[in-house]
Amino acid sequence: MTMKSSKEWLESLNPSQIEAVTYGDGPLLIVAGAGTGKTRTLASRVAHLFAQGIPPERIILLTFTR
Repeated sequence: MTMKSSKEWLESLNPSQIEAVTYGDGPLLIVAGAGTGKTRTLASRVAHLFAQGIPPERIILLTFTR
């Protein structure tokens, strides 16, 4: 499996998603309707954090559905 660079992850996102993915330090809450790309945005955010050198054990990602 090949890892995509941060730039490649960003190319497939819209401006609002890019803003969420590249958000600065601290917690981030993403609330959006069905089919808006939340999962892609969250996965891209984690990839971006890894690319920034954040160790995986410092990242928590929580999603839920009804």
